Amino acid sequence: MAERNIYLDKKDLAAARKIWRQFYQRIHRTREKIAVREAGGRFSAAPVRAERSAPHFNAAAMDGIAVRAEQTRGINERNPGILEISRDCLEVNTGDPLPQGFNAVIKIEDVELLKDNQVRIFSAAAPWQHVRTIGESVLRGELLITTGQQLKEYHIGALLEAGIREIEVYKPPRLGLLATGDEIIPPEEEPALGEIVDFNSAMISSWCSQNNIEVDFAGIIPDDCERISAEISALVETTDFIIIIAGSSAGKKDFTPGIVAEKGEVILHGVDIAPGKPVLLGSINETPVIGLPGYPLSCLLDFHLFAVPAVNWLAGRKQESRDKITARIKRKIGSRPGRLEFLRANLFYPETQDESSGTNSAGVKPVAVPRSRGAAAMKSILQADGLLLVPANREGLSPGEEAEIILLEKEQEIKEGLLLLGSNDPLLESLQQELRLLENPVQLKIQSRGSQAGLHALVRGECQLATSHLLDPESGDHNIPYLRQIAREKYCLLTLAWREQGLLVARGNPCKFDGLSDLADGDISFINRQRGAGTRILLDYQLSREGIEPGEISGYQREEYTHAAVAQAVAAGTADVGLGIKAVAEAFELDFVPLTRERFEVIFPVRLENSRAVARLKDVILSSDFQNRLEKLAGYQPAGESQLRYLEPRRDNNGN
Repeated sequence: MAERNIYLDKKDLAAARKIWRQFYQRIHRTREKIAVREAGGRFSAAPVRAERSAPHFNAAAMDGIAVRAEQTRGINERNPGILEISRDCLEVNTGDPLPQGFNAVIKIEDVELLKDNQVRIFSAAAPWQHVRTIGESVLRGELLITTGQQLKEYHIGALLEAGIREIEVYKPPRLGLLATGDEIIPPEEEPALGEIVDFNSAMISSWCSQNNIEVDFAGIIPDDCERISAEISALVETTDFIIIIAGSSAGKKDFTPGIVAEKGEVILHGVDIAPGKPVLLGSINETPVIGLPGYPLSCLLDFHLFAVPAVNWLAGRKQESRDKITARIKRKIGSRPGRLEFLRANLFYPETQDESSGTNSAGVKPVAVPRSRGAAAMKSILQADGLLLVPANREGLSPGEEAEIILLEKEQEIKEGLLLLGSNDPLLESLQQELRLLENPVQLKIQSRGSQAGLHALVRGECQLATSHLLDPESGDHNIPYLRQIAREKYCLLTLAWREQGLLVARGNPCKFDGLSDLADGDISFINRQRGAGTRILLDYQLSREGIEPGEISGYQREEYTHAAVAQAVAAGTADVGLGIKAVAEAFELDFVPLTRERFEVIFPVRLENSRAVARLKDVILSSDFQNRLEKLAGYQPAGESQLRYLEPRRDNNGN
């Protein structure tokens, strides 16, 4: 009687998967540089930043006339203005470069053509109205892709728009596949008595095809040890991963364990699950080898438990998720009726916490938080979790309602991710990258709303994290005095860094800025941050100390939502000066006139402090590696022992 294989090293599922993971994650993953045009479906092997801003020139956003906004002041329907073409205005079409010396566009529908090369207008133009400014879609240096992202059609568009022509990606492993068994026949043949159609290999090949994995199918091999051994040896030479269907059990014709043991190493044989017990995990010349059971359900289950994670890791791939979910709305979403609107949105599960927190997350629906409807479409969709559908017969959605979401990301990653609203800083992009590279990655989604908006969103339950650097002039403290006024529960304030704020000016400081007092020079063009931004509040505080009125500053009303956008305007010459952080000045090769130092904090409810995602975030920020890197970055300083602070909500006289 032939000797039978015995499962001497059978493991439970958790132990088996851990052993297998420790093996395949030691294998070197092959990378290659390919054209961005050919990178659809592939997985990025390194972070990618924009090489140019888009658009790279100020462009007309409407068909109409380019004007000088200041020349149209006082014009209204009762007091229309007449402009002369070529002298006072120029005709432009959508997408045309904005002519030199002009700073606004009036759309053609609002223009009356007159004789003698003149036009009549009926309202004043605001500076930069109907103009796509430099960097409106994407700004040079912005993080577009993090390591391990699957490149979809909108990623390809964003990369090409940003001047990226080649990208480093993981090279998909070539999978070697063979089926064994005297009784197995191809599915094209009609089975006779005792014959079984091979559809296991078709299921595996189908998954590989859907996931851009090339398969070398060696065919169906009879139960002949020498022939099976020869085919395995051939596949070891030409492929990166081998799957053998059938032959891994304990029967006398199950040759796979002996062949793998002879040629390499049997890492594990047998897992204590049903179905799927007779799986074999091994290695030949550092090539992963999996022996799958012949029974279809066992084969398919073990394929997804063991083969798919290993192939995905080698290819830089993450797991898949459902296509659609429903989510709750926390704040009113306006929309024009008569159209189906797709809003880019982020999702988070506010009650999904660690078991130690005592929270039961079963059945909890995610919260959907729409992103800005602004023109920076490509960057916005890269940061979105899904598309929120507003029905055509609705004038928007109200708080408490549910909405349908088409997922752009995997639901499990969203559940384990974090949504951050608030102030903007390049350090947050570094944090994004670090969290994605963890063994159990965390997706950090960022919406730049400004410090005040971030704190209010946090208190309303629209996000898990907020970032803020609001200075209280009376106490000299940051953030706590503002948060104390609105807090409803206990909060943790984790200092990401102390950072320098100052004036961003062109290299060589051609306007010879010494401080804020120079902004009152009428010939100086300033660019501001949006209302509610901590930088805007800092500016207003500093101006009041200097005795400067906002109306004295040319460009005070011109607003941008990020430090990078302000720096881009100065670098492009459309503004002489802006207020921002030193790190952005360095990134855009600008000079920096320092003004003050401020505390930049990540804030979250204490009830989330021990949740898996927030705990990982804290670990990264508090790690010596992160703090050591922070010391070497221009414009940042670690917080030291005062890095963690806590705030209790106010109590009334009744203790409530």
